[in-house]
Amino acid sequence: MLSPYQSISGQRSLGILLAIFGTILFSFKSIVIKLAYQYDVDAYQVIALRMLFSAPVYLLILGFSHKRHALSWTKIHTNKWVILWSGVLGYYLASLLDLMGLTLISAQLERLILFTYPGFVMLFSWLIWRTIPGRNTIFALAATWLGILVVLGVEIQSNMLEVLWGGSLVLISAAAFGGYLILSKTGIANLGSQAFTCLAMLVASVSVALHLTIMGEVQIVNLPWQVYLHVLVLAILCTVIPSLLIAAAISRIGPQHVSILGGLGPVITALFAVALLQEPFGVAHIIGISLVMTGVYLVATEKRVS
Repeated sequence: MLSPYQSISGQRSLGILLAIFGTILFSFKSIVIKLAYQYDVDAYQVIALRMLFSAPVYLLILGFSHKRHALSWTKIHTNKWVILWSGVLGYYLASLLDLMGLTLISAQLERLILFTYPGFVMLFSWLIWRTIPGRNTIFALAATWLGILVVLGVEIQSNMLEVLWGGSLVLISAAAFGGYLILSKTGIANLGSQAFTCLAMLVASVSVALHLTIMGEVQIVNLPWQVYLHVLVLAILCTVIPSLLIAAAISRIGPQHVSILGGLGPVITALFAVALLQEPFGVAHIIGISLVMTGVYLVATEKRVS
């Protein structure tokens, strides 16, 4: 029989492994999207197919979850606005803006800009709850932004307007994801990480469907078979599985430690981008990634006072 210490240690080790594998799969997302874009599809087509492939899986998981542990419809109704806005911000708006930004900037720069989200979480926490961050915050945010500017300075030499616009879209995406994380605290606490993630994703799928209906017809049939393959990988391996892995990791080791391990993301994305997309990688990228990872680490380990 395991001692309580061994049990806790085992859960921590499992949580670390889940966070690492989830981070690896999430990091591969930008690469898969870039590969799909090589077949002349746009962000709207990719997000439509992504939701079409992933929504049934989330619905199936939610059904199995309900069968094992009956969902409380009262809790769902009580948290309906949290679920709604979490889905709209985290899995619809953030995803769409990220996809649009990736048409204009490299996968490496996109991943670096996305990692400004801890700073937005801190900003929103201060605005909503007047939570005052510790003294290391300014150094963390300065390191993160300096790292982004280093890589940005390299990329704008090719096409300044496109890179600035694409970077701005990804930055807004990071802000939306930060808002989602603030909202998700309540939803996860009341509904559990798995049920909440599935419900938020289903809300996002409906949001995408409404958006595309209002926008007009989006061509998702008769596309090259490679597009369907890439988006299927994006939906299952880079969306469904890592979202559940990260949720499970948070329940075991907490969001701060998951954020620290998530700092591996820019490094992993850079390796994939160089190997599969032949993106350039030099001293500026090494400096930028190092600064962003330092900023993420400082924000994630920040002690806050109120």
